[in-house]
Amino acid sequence: MKTNLPKGLITPLEAKKLNQQFVKTRSKELNKIIEKLDNKPNKKDALSSWFSLEELENYIAYVKEVGVKKGIDINGLRVYFGAYGENKKNPVKNNLSTVFLVPTTPKKVQLQKNTVTVVTDSSDVESIDGLNLGTVGDPPGATYPQI
Repeated sequence: MKTNLPKGLITPLEAKKLNQQFVKTRSKELNKIIEKLDNKPNKKDALSSWFSLEELENYIAYVKEVGVKKGIDINGLRVYFGAYGENKKNPVKNNLSTVFLVPTTPKKVQLQKNTVTVVTDSSDVESIDGLNLGTVGDPPGATYPQI
């Protein structure tokens, strides 16, 4: 079976540049926030989240199945940035950044003049659970690539 290449593939060099730009322009300020919230000098914010292929495949299957049951046309996943607060179950994640995924559905707009429905974008589906609890890098502040 031939696999279609996904749009948006980037090279490892491009990934490294994106990560370096994030660190250069954002991580110092985020680290200051983490240090203040946890009262721990030199504590670093998370720079990555990791999900196993099995978790992602299971989540995609779950989203598709629930979408069909609820009659929702699922067209993708949106990745959001988030931040943990105090986390008594897993104190290592206290106040660290995270990402989570939510399913999306086509946003349909009806044009009044000719009553044609056009898909203009995607809307988040709030009636299907999102996916979080990826594993942070080791250490959390490790940059790309982690070896």
